[in-house]
Amino acid sequence: MHSKALKFHLETLEKPLPVGSTLLINAEPGAYLDHLTDHEITVITQLANTANKWKRKNTETQRASDEKFDLIIHYATKFATENIATIGKYVQQLNTGGTWISIIPNRTGASRLKRDINKLFSQVETTSKAKCRIFQCAAEHDKKLTSKWASLNKPTAIKGTDLVTVPGVFSAEKIDTGSLLLADVLKQETWYGSVADLGAAYGYLSHIILSTPRQKMNNLCLYELDHRALECAKQNLTESNTNQKTKIEYHWTDVTEAVPHQRPFDTVIMNPPFHEAQDASFTLGKTFIQQAANILKPGGNLYLVANLHLPYEQTLLEHFRSHRLLKEENGFKIYLARK
Repeated sequence: MHSKALKFHLETLEKPLPVGSTLLINAEPGAYLDHLTDHEITVITQLANTANKWKRKNTETQRASDEKFDLIIHYATKFATENIATIGKYVQQLNTGGTWISIIPNRTGASRLKRDINKLFSQVETTSKAKCRIFQCAAEHDKKLTSKWASLNKPTAIKGTDLVTVPGVFSAEKIDTGSLLLADVLKQETWYGSVADLGAAYGYLSHIILSTPRQKMNNLCLYELDHRALECAKQNLTESNTNQKTKIEYHWTDVTEAVPHQRPFDTVIMNPPFHEAQDASFTLGKTFIQQAANILKPGGNLYLVANLHLPYEQTLLEHFRSHRLLKEENGFKIYLARK
């Protein structure tokens, strides 16, 4: 959606964009690249699946850059605070006379982003295509507001906890209800051997099991798509890991593609992501369950929380010897499945 809109925008420009150093933020490869062949391109992304798509195009990505650029193209997300934090950081790296472009789908906050961009930039041109809004801005901007927005990138404690996170990470404003309910179950268990946390985010569930009194784990492996979340998890688990015998590993990976590990796990814990109603098959969560089965030892356990409406029971039947409902509350269900 973003890429189709960007391709249209670049095709219909009356004045050519500045040729030189170009930064792509959150962008996936697409046909729009045909219009940037004369540009020296840098790609930054925090997401492992996006990095993999660029790698298949023989392009390495970075997670951040401190360079200066003549053109910056920003694929905005559905998280308003993440968008202004990203704009605040990188607009400062735009060369004099350079151009900023942001693209966002209409249904994920285009109106909000339009208001924010108009506050920051003195010159903004707006176009629409493929159910997206495209904002092209001249480099001149409100430096005081830019600095305020950029400060939002710093890790901040979640209210009522000692755990930190950053805008754009899953459940950045507060601990989500599903994880809280699963945590109540995990606190009652004894932890031993090797444990995997799939889709670990900023490490809340791992923090819970590391903090339990009956913790005898040899190793704990966190797997997460968003590199920012993993960096927060490292900070959060440093204080939790009072048992220095537990080796903690952090893997930046797309769980649906790969779960790198040296040996099978005794236990997997997870609050798997799912696409909204547009994906009626709920493939994402089902793939997480399949991957959990792939990495568990025979007799190993999976602790899973999911929204009540998600039809994961058949997938559990297909990949696990048994499963039972532990808890059903506040629109969520918690299962224990045995390999």
